[in-house]
Amino acid sequence: MATLIQEVRYAGRTLMKNPGFTAVAVLALALGIGANSAIFTLINSVLLRPLPYPESDRLMVVMRRSRQGASPSVSIPKFDYWKKNNRVFEKVTVNDIAGAGYSLTGEGDPERVRGIRVSAEFFQVLGVSPAMGRGFLPEEDRPEGGRVVVISHGLWQRRFGGDRALIGKALTLGGESYTVVGVMPPRFQFPIESDLWTPLRPVVKSTDLANYLLCVARLKPGVRPEQAQSDMDRLALQLRQENPRLMFDGEGVRLTSFHEMLVGDVRPSLLVLLGAVGCVLLIACANVANLLLARAATRNKEIAIRMALGAGRARLLRQLLTESALLALAGGAVGVLLGFWGLKVLLALSPARIPLVEIGMDARALGFSLALSLLTGLMFGLVPALHASSPRLSETLKEGTTRATSGSRRTRLRSLLVVGEMALALVLVIGAALMIESFVRLRNVPPGFDPHNVLTMQMSLAGPRFAATSQVDSFMRQALQRIETLPGVVAAATVTNLPLEQGPDLPFDIEGRPEAEGGGAQWRAITPNYFRVMKIPLLRGRSFTEGETGQSAPVVIVNEAFAKRYFPKQDPIGERLTLGRIMGPEFRDATRQIIGVVGDVKEVGLDRPTPPTMFFPCAQVVSAVAAIINRLLPTTWVVRTATEPLSMAPVVRREILAVDRQQPVANIRTMEQVFADSIARQNFNMLLLGVFAGLALLLAAVGIYGVMAYSVSQRTHEIGIRMALGAVRSQMARMVVGQGMVLALAGVLIGLAAAFGLTRLMASLLFGVRPANPVTFAGVSLLLTLVALVASYLPARRAMKVDPIVALRHE
Repeated sequence: MATLIQEVRYAGRTLMKNPGFTAVAVLALALGIGANSAIFTLINSVLLRPLPYPESDRLMVVMRRSRQGASPSVSIPKFDYWKKNNRVFEKVTVNDIAGAGYSLTGEGDPERVRGIRVSAEFFQVLGVSPAMGRGFLPEEDRPEGGRVVVISHGLWQRRFGGDRALIGKALTLGGESYTVVGVMPPRFQFPIESDLWTPLRPVVKSTDLANYLLCVARLKPGVRPEQAQSDMDRLALQLRQENPRLMFDGEGVRLTSFHEMLVGDVRPSLLVLLGAVGCVLLIACANVANLLLARAATRNKEIAIRMALGAGRARLLRQLLTESALLALAGGAVGVLLGFWGLKVLLALSPARIPLVEIGMDARALGFSLALSLLTGLMFGLVPALHASSPRLSETLKEGTTRATSGSRRTRLRSLLVVGEMALALVLVIGAALMIESFVRLRNVPPGFDPHNVLTMQMSLAGPRFAATSQVDSFMRQALQRIETLPGVVAAATVTNLPLEQGPDLPFDIEGRPEAEGGGAQWRAITPNYFRVMKIPLLRGRSFTEGETGQSAPVVIVNEAFAKRYFPKQDPIGERLTLGRIMGPEFRDATRQIIGVVGDVKEVGLDRPTPPTMFFPCAQVVSAVAAIINRLLPTTWVVRTATEPLSMAPVVRREILAVDRQQPVANIRTMEQVFADSIARQNFNMLLLGVFAGLALLLAAVGIYGVMAYSVSQRTHEIGIRMALGAVRSQMARMVVGQGMVLALAGVLIGLAAAFGLTRLMASLLFGVRPANPVTFAGVSLLLTLVALVASYLPARRAMKVDPIVALRHE
């Protein structure tokens, strides 16, 4: 231990004597370790850390499986059957897969609060109990059960001031009175963000076959997911035999962990970013290794004298590795600080928070940073230490006091490190270039509507006051009439949900065709001016008018994608559709005539194909369908303005409240914000990968500059002789630049081969761009070659300025 302390002190004094070298090495390592710490913290928080529920690894999501893939939405009859007949789950629960929320009225201003309906076992399945009061009783989860509510800790504090006497009191939600029975703990969260929870109260023998519930189950102790999947496969076959109407041919059940359902779609991008920062760290290590090799050449005399005085190679090797370890730990300490700061920046730039995941550094992340620091110390320190601890004593001791030489092995090693840096930088820059090109293509995709000067806001119409379509229609007509008389308003409308945001998909049949030729399509209920507000072009037929009411002939408008898929060789105008046949008798719609075809709109995202879409007049929606939609989705108001949209929000809100004081609006955005939010994740991935690629390119350029500058300094005597013998300055420049370009081109060739294979791993993150895009590969190769040319030219200029007289005296 005394020897180790002595070596640490000596290493510290040695590094302090070379502050420039130490600062550059620590900074390079800090950048690499800091970036890795920040990204690993994200991965640890999102992918590795368990969910904030007791034994969360036992939580499974029960999904429907079909030929089109798996869907997390299930129906009430399926849930009831699985709950009663499974052998592998302790408890099973369901909740609304989305929530329109409620209008909270009473004391204070009306407020739209987020809320979902859940079955009685909801809190028991998650393993979390209310901090005050209780959860739901089985008898409260029946159609005749009492109206009760459990509220979040945040709502309890914000709206009710933390009143502990709130339990047992009544709240007015959507015009109905609910009794507060519980308050959840402060840190309780669920993927569907909610301020409150109410009982689902399903009908036991429901004919409601609509899939709008998320089913979560807790495995019995000792039951493996594979066993549970086998049991659910048994139930799927059994249900299909007992009731083909509930489980059609080809439909099955798929189990996935609750954790995987939450984070599965972000896993690829996080792993790509981890690979990117890993490359940055390798480049930083190569740079520091090059610095150590250059420094070792100047220490040959010192090391040779120590060996001549009796120091063993193992002792010298340990001393040099101690210096490397101190550098790495210093870089790691600074890197953790940079990582902590960088994590805050990442979270600020992040497009959306992942539900249930609290992102922050913990013991595992700090342990990773420490281990990474020690590993990098070994990576960049071992080979230079091996070279430095084996000098040729006789040759070194005969050298002059100021001259230091580097052997051909060391020169080759430094060149190989530069080649590796260039190859890694090329892979990263190609990846960033592909992401940038992908993002540009995504932004240039026509959305099918004009997002400029459109104001949007949402409200909840859940509750008995809007149980009938006629009640909804009357409220909307009055409010829209008032809004459209406002100065600066061009047109106003409502829609069930906005473009670019996934909406309901409902089944339909085509009159005169077999049931098997029916299908499913996106469904939107709109008021007449919707197409005018969004500037969606009418291609054929006519649009809706104010005359489309519950008493007029049922009509529907479809988009061009719908017409091409279901009427490829005929004009759909005049054809007839029936909605909801397989959803249950209460949802069956009247047969509707297609009266128009509108242009395609990117309803589910710019990066996905335009889905077939049906548009219905709000006034003609079947009340049972409207009731489900109003429970699941907030109604969205869209207003095209002649001025800046957000400036109109207060007056639009005022006119809506003038019609109904109990209907507050929330989530006020412009359509341009909605557009930006829809591509925020791609923008975030592109930005991060671009930053890491730029950092890698900078480090690689510094690396090649350092090697060439060191080469020029070591060859000063040779350059002087060449110039004394008649070589011109341009020849010296070409010699230096040529040496640098050989290294750069070797790195580019190796990097191209690596990028050809590695970029395929990020194919799922790209849009409209092939992973092996030859234009991108060629352009990035040219860019790196130019960067290497500049990095080589700067030392070449120094070689051109060498004075032969001075050089010949140089030792």
